[in-house]
Amino acid sequence: MKTVKLAQYAMATRFELVLHGDDETDLRAIGEEVFNEISALSEQLNYHCPDSEVSHINANASLGPVTVEPGLFRLLQEAKLIHKLSGGAFDITIAPLMRCWGFADGPRLVPSPRALAEARQCVGMDWVHLDADNFTVQFERSGVQVDLGAVGKGYALEIANEVLREAGVASALIHGGTSSVCAIGTPLDGEFWNIAIEHPDTAVPDHERIVA
Repeated sequence: MKTVKLAQYAMATRFELVLHGDDETDLRAIGEEVFNEISALSEQLNYHCPDSEVSHINANASLGPVTVEPGLFRLLQEAKLIHKLSGGAFDITIAPLMRCWGFADGPRLVPSPRALAEARQCVGMDWVHLDADNFTVQFERSGVQVDLGAVGKGYALEIANEVLREAGVASALIHGGTSSVCAIGTPLDGEFWNIAIEHPDTAVPDHERIVA
């Protein structure tokens, strides 16, 4: 049994993949296919990049319906469902607030009450209309933007899982920045994959803790 370890930088973090199987060449080819998919998703979901599909949505959805790729549309649907189930605690329209606090770009500063109030007016999934028949998204208010950073790595691992299973991989572990993990089967040296979980009570600046 062979072991192949691969890594790639995407979505502002490091993805690492461990594969077990009989043929090292096949495993490397499968791993490269996985990372090609993750790279494509990284480009599609990157709202910092003006050429990404998410940036296209943010720039045009307040002007009218924007047709999106089916996989991305399903991700938006899932985000809207999680928003509802969480009572609004999870909200991908947080992008204006992220920019206001300086998390998107620029220095991280505590915003003025006025700037914060203006940003909050553009936040809320009620502003996002999804048309499942036509795979379109429309914003009902100017200034609304989506940031899929909270679900991007998890979505990438779901796609990676599909690629690995379709290729017949029976033992694999992949993570994105250690915060999102997906395992298939069992490792060669044990019954379970060993995954460390960081204690949640870590010291972070107050303004970062507030946004989190």
